[in-house]
Amino acid sequence: MSVLVITGGYGLDGSTGLVAKAIVGRINSRGVECDVFRNDLYPLPLVGAPGCWDSESVSDYRNKVESSEGYVLLTPEYHGTMSSTMKLQLDWLGKEQVGGKAFALVSMLGGVSNTSSLNHMRHVVRWLGGWCTPEQVAIPGGRSYLSDDEISDEGLSERLDNVLDSLTRAMKNLGN
Repeated sequence: MSVLVITGGYGLDGSTGLVAKAIVGRINSRGVECDVFRNDLYPLPLVGAPGCWDSESVSDYRNKVESSEGYVLLTPEYHGTMSSTMKLQLDWLGKEQVGGKAFALVSMLGGVSNTSSLNHMRHVVRWLGGWCTPEQVAIPGGRSYLSDDEISDEGLSERLDNVLDSLTRAMKNLGN
């Protein structure tokens, strides 16, 4: 089994990147392969832009997604929704790549916890024919709960573990 973390942040230096690294470590510790799609290394063109349909980055991204059995969508929340980077990455996918596969949802918020971006990602995944775990986690307060590439708040850390456990169970049950 393999999981692909798709992050709506840019690169691995920001808050979402720190959480992405923590997720990779936690999934690997469960005996499951895990990788992060690096949108800073493989930028995707806007859908419909000249030449976009022949983009090597799009082809590589879709192949990486298609070869994975499960996904963690991890986005910062901007103006009550997922980042434009996350939306662009989801726009390049179809049922051929992700239909019937399991998704876990995680959001990073600069302020108080809410579920707006999580709900929007869940909605898009449903349109793509994917299956979202019932558990999800919103990490509020920006970096205030992050320390040394880990989540320092015990309750949030436990919730993230529950989400990842649910993802790995779903992957086994769905047989992907």
